[in-house]
Amino acid sequence: MTTSARPDPTSPTQLRALFARQGFRPRRSLGQTFLVDANVVHKIVQAAEIGQGDPVVEIGAGAGAVTRALAEAAERVVAVEIDPALMAILAETVPERVACVQADVLAVDWASLLGPPGEGRWRLVANLPYAITGPALLKLLEAWPWVQRFVIMAQEEVAERLAAPPGARSRGMLSVLLEATGEVEVVRRVPRTCFHPRPKVDSAVVTLTTRRPPLVPAALQPAYRRVVQAAFSSRRKTLVNALTHAPRLSLAKSEAAAVLAAAAIGPDRRAEMLTAQEFFRLTQALLDYRPGLVA
Repeated sequence: MTTSARPDPTSPTQLRALFARQGFRPRRSLGQTFLVDANVVHKIVQAAEIGQGDPVVEIGAGAGAVTRALAEAAERVVAVEIDPALMAILAETVPERVACVQADVLAVDWASLLGPPGEGRWRLVANLPYAITGPALLKLLEAWPWVQRFVIMAQEEVAERLAAPPGARSRGMLSVLLEATGEVEVVRRVPRTCFHPRPKVDSAVVTLTTRRPPLVPAALQPAYRRVVQAAFSSRRKTLVNALTHAPRLSLAKSEAAAVLAAAAIGPDRRAEMLTAQEFFRLTQALLDYRPGLVA
């Protein structure tokens, strides 16, 4: 069956008819809301910058609105969806050559799903439920060896935080981790009216172009993540106090001050003021001071 002959999930009328035929009702427990704006779908695919031969993995395929458009732009598409009830709907809406996989993004094994990292040419497109945005993003970032460009739709407020620069009050752990992975940009706001059922908040699309080689070598990334998390665990405190009170570090204040001095970072600065590069220096200084401290 050609794509044009299949139900169009960007049409609210066709989507509701498809749901009724399949006996499907969106589940609030999964944060299910479906994109029904063809123009936004086009912009999302455009943001992925899919080149000839570039494979694409989609996380949260839903009813297949974005999946169909990705299949028109890419030779290979892997679509991941957690809800088994939506797998039957995807079978009606997307081309047969799309590999639809029922899986939870939080439990995905990237090597099993995508194969060897190779040249990192994959494009990853994700529509993340608001309730699990943080954990899901951390999982998505683990795919950086495979993925050249991420396109992520999230709650607008969250999207703005992800792209927050050093010094911004909204900057947090995820802002730093995305900056360390590559270049982050909010490319488009998506009003709540573009979804069915309509959510209570607007969304936005964020792109992340992977930096190669990465700022933080793979072997040091777990330690880097723990240092960033420790610094933001007491975000109202200065860094010297935040590191002193971080449960997993067990540093005396004099030790925290010495580590910050070794990293050439002022003790009175706060976590949101640091660049991703400065956090890397801090991680190296902590490892030099006490190997295994953040292992």
